[in-house]
Amino acid sequence: MRITRLVCSHCRATLSGLGQDKLFFCSNCGKGWVLGETGLEPVQVQCRASADSRLPLPFWMVRASVHVLKRTVRNEFTATMIQFGSRYEEGVLSSKKSETGGQLDKRTFLFPAFPVDGLPGIGVSLSRQIDSLPDVTGREGQLPDICGGTISLNDAAVLARCVAVGQETEKSDWLAEIEIVLSSVIPVLVILPCFQEVEKVVIAETGVSFFRRSVAGWDGIVDYHGSRT
Repeated sequence: MRITRLVCSHCRATLSGLGQDKLFFCSNCGKGWVLGETGLEPVQVQCRASADSRLPLPFWMVRASVHVLKRTVRNEFTATMIQFGSRYEEGVLSSKKSETGGQLDKRTFLFPAFPVDGLPGIGVSLSRQIDSLPDVTGREGQLPDICGGTISLNDAAVLARCVAVGQETEKSDWLAEIEIVLSSVIPVLVILPCFQEVEKVVIAETGVSFFRRSVAGWDGIVDYHGSRT
């Protein structure tokens, strides 16, 4: 068993969080850390929450080059659905399909750094609202404590691809098949202020929300912040 000391390598302050956390943010100096194979490793961080934020939560912002190698769509959506249902079959109505590929563009994805039901869809909605995020704050002594970051650096890259696929399915055509590869992946830990509203949790100034019951261990996150107010 390997034991990792939760101490910020930059300022030597103690890091805190929940038992399953893999992401840590130093509320003293503002540095971010991720639990890796050799211990705590530095990660780029943007803090967009203040010390008095009611519910600061961790998110992943991933910048990447997105290669769409193959994109197959059905034409005449209605006829295909009536005759063959929603399952895509390679040999059915080949004349009603079209295929493209070879597109390359740069995208920025934003999604929770904790497991939540419907995470790819939340990521699609959040990624549209990146320009609506609060300003970055970097003043020492006025930074928040966070907890709940359990999605690792490697998993963040995988989930970014899931969000990219979600973006493709939201387009107006009828997507049947797609092959996507992400490269030049740059992950950034982002701290956003959130607040509870009845059964939902609203994320920062984006208007995007999720049901709190859809997050495993949500009570632990709330208790953590409640003990610090």
